[in-house]
Amino acid sequence: MHHYKELYMPGLDDSSCLSQDFGPVRLVFMNEQRRRNALSLALREALHQTLADALEDDTVRAIVLAGAGGTFSAGGDISSMNDLNAVGGRKRLQRAQRLFHQLHHGTKPVVAAVEGAAVGAGLSLASACDIIVAGTDARFGCLFSRIGLIPDIGMLKSLPDRIGVGRTKLLAMNDRTIEADTAAQWGLVDEVVSEGTVIERALELAEGIAEGAPIAHTLTKQLLGRLPLSSDVLLAAEADAQALLFTTKDFAEGREAFLAKRKPRFQGK
Repeated sequence: MHHYKELYMPGLDDSSCLSQDFGPVRLVFMNEQRRRNALSLALREALHQTLADALEDDTVRAIVLAGAGGTFSAGGDISSMNDLNAVGGRKRLQRAQRLFHQLHHGTKPVVAAVEGAAVGAGLSLASACDIIVAGTDARFGCLFSRIGLIPDIGMLKSLPDRIGVGRTKLLAMNDRTIEADTAAQWGLVDEVVSEGTVIERALELAEGIAEGAPIAHTLTKQLLGRLPLSSDVLLAAEADAQALLFTTKDFAEGREAFLAKRKPRFQGK
């Protein structure tokens, strides 16, 4: 059992991110509970810095992203979107897009632990993660068109990658929300667990990932993040990546462990 609940107190609202390490896994909580973790400008900056720290820390091999207080994220901070012009709006969005780059193109696997709502920009963050674990109480929706906007923070890439173009249009243009079971059937969610066990299960999955070869995980993630590619381009990238991995200490360790029928001890070298 992982003891993480002392990280935050229900109702605490610091527009911040809280984190705790469990061995090689870093658990990150978005923490703006009074607003159901809506992505205020302050929370976006805090999340960007927290993810940057995790990505730069060699002791961290996997990340779990969650929302404090039983909600993943209720979306963007609409109240702060007043008096935007084209130049200012573009700069604002580009700063938020850094989160997509960190989650989708970053060097470390990220598991989203979704409790409650993951809607609007909250769905953007969840779908940019590598694996999504959801509770039976979870619900998902785009909802951008309700305020006359298109899905952003990379959702028009990450969501169709998971559920296809047709269902992405259905969510984006119909303003509907879907429950966890439907999300799993569509391929949006990778695993549904009972309410109250989501973060524990996400940590278990992340710990299993962290036992693997870090460089191989990074290259797998980055190659998949470049899809779709032609077969020729993909095979060339695959050959380059595998050739590099053949030279690593992790490959030598993995081969020796396989032949000796023991568990490998990867170092990320």
